Amino acid sequence: MKHFFGQAMSPDADIRRVKMLYARQPSGTASALIGIFLCFVVLFDSVNLDLIKAWAVYMVSVLAARIWIWYMFGNADLNGQSVRRWEWLFAAGALLSGLGWGALFGPLHPPVTHPEARIMIVLLVLVTTFAGAVFLALSNAAFWLFTLAALVPTIVHYSQVLGRQLQWPITAAVCCIVVLVLLQRTLHRSESTNLERGTEAENLLAEQHAIFDSSPLGIAMLADKRIVKCNMRLAELLGKRIQDLTGATLQHQFFSPAEAEQFLADSTSAFDKGRVAQGMYRMRRADGTQFWAELSGRRMAGESNHSVWMIADVTLRVANERRARPRPPDAEIRPAV
Repeated sequence: MKHFFGQAMSPDADIRRVKMLYARQPSGTASALIGIFLCFVVLFDSVNLDLIKAWAVYMVSVLAARIWIWYMFGNADLNGQSVRRWEWLFAAGALLSGLGWGALFGPLHPPVTHPEARIMIVLLVLVTTFAGAVFLALSNAAFWLFTLAALVPTIVHYSQVLGRQLQWPITAAVCCIVVLVLLQRTLHRSESTNLERGTEAENLLAEQHAIFDSSPLGIAMLADKRIVKCNMRLAELLGKRIQDLTGATLQHQFFSPAEAEQFLADSTSAFDKGRVAQGMYRMRRADGTQFWAELSGRRMAGESNHSVWMIADVTLRVANERRARPRPPDAEIRPAV
């Protein structure tokens, strides 16, 4: 999905991006409260007290409104359409905050007789704007609305005050803005890429879990000959619970130790040759009954002790083959490798 001055993102990644944006709201609010308090202290002796109070009430009210929006967002049902509205609502809150900081270079700006207060206000606004580049990096709309609202009044104010002496301040302001934009663009690109990759990985993992849980075959993941994960179908085949199988060795599920050893020998031989291991063996259920199982396994890439096995109950097929081709009573079906 294409968003304001940004790269295209999938709907799921876009929703995660806005969720992360709102997740930073409490931290941004705490930082803003500290900045408001410092500004109040700095301006207390240099600006009309009523103006300071009005500004502080406005800023705190905007923060309260943004916290309420954050709370409502936490209870909202998000989709591709609604998430756009929530982002623009967040950006509107950032704009109102930026206007409040920009107002410090209007009637609230300290007079020339208080140079220390003027310097402090400039530094506080710059620090707040750079903090905004971090907290608002995931939303280009919120970043630009906040930054323009906070910095444009600063540039306009000093262009009127300094006149011909504006060259160096303008150069410094342009450098700060360039650094600010580069910081935001770098953070936005990096975090958006990570979100996209994370979303793709989560979707792939969810698909694999769905296949794993709904497979008609039993599936077992082995590590050092022990079952580290299995699906419900395997538990049904063996008549056990998943938690009973997890941590147990697959060899203990065979009908006899001899067949378990044969299974180990066959699988090791196939894996050493880089092939898929396949074979039919007798396995035992929890109630002691046996069944013929066809096992197919592959060693996991880069993991010499890890493998994944597919297990199917082929007792009926074996019985049909026996009826079709009668064998002597003492004959056994040899495992196929």
